Amino acid sequence: MAEDAELVQRYLAHAQFEKRLAARTLALYAGDLQRLQALTEKDKVSLTEVQAHHMRRWMAQMHSSGRTPRGIALIASGWRGFYAWLGREGLVSANPLAGMRAPKAAKPLPKALNVDDAVQLAQYRPTDTSPWLQARDTAMVELLYSSGLRVGELMGLDVQAHAQAKGWIDLQTGEAHVLGKGSKRRSVPVGQQALAALQAWLAVRVEGLPASAA
Repeated sequence: MAEDAELVQRYLAHAQFEKRLAARTLALYAGDLQRLQALTEKDKVSLTEVQAHHMRRWMAQMHSSGRTPRGIALIASGWRGFYAWLGREGLVSANPLAGMRAPKAAKPLPKALNVDDAVQLAQYRPTDTSPWLQARDTAMVELLYSSGLRVGELMGLDVQAHAQAKGWIDLQTGEAHVLGKGSKRRSVPVGQQALAALQAWLAVRVEGLPASAA
């Protein structure tokens, strides 16, 4: 539609001379608005007739065709700016993208250390750290590696079971009892090397604590 093409050119001129956008950014805006024009022509609506339901459907189509959530968010941002300008010009009564969010990007799962890296971490002994801290850190790393604990579970461990304990370690049976996700308790085995590191830590633990916490 000729009227739509004219609106796009007016907006790009506004972006270039009044918003002083970089040439690269302006080219991206132009490409996104060409994509929007193609969608409106396919649905036989003008740019000023676009409603929120059109935008939701178009974003869903982009998502299903494989475009990343970040890519969709960038396109939507350009469109939102265009419709904000149309509103200021009195050409639309509402921004069809107001309050609308692009699909959320999936959060990648954390990568586990391979065996060699985990062993290297467990065996690392910084020379500028006190023996007290070395014993503590070694016990923590060995417990994480041996039992597959989450950091939050590790932080909640106590040396014995009691009413306020979120978790504890039974040195006799070699098990850690922890409060995991969803407040569910679970028991996991603790390896001999982790038990030895824990006992070495407990032997010196009191030395570095304030008198009130000992």
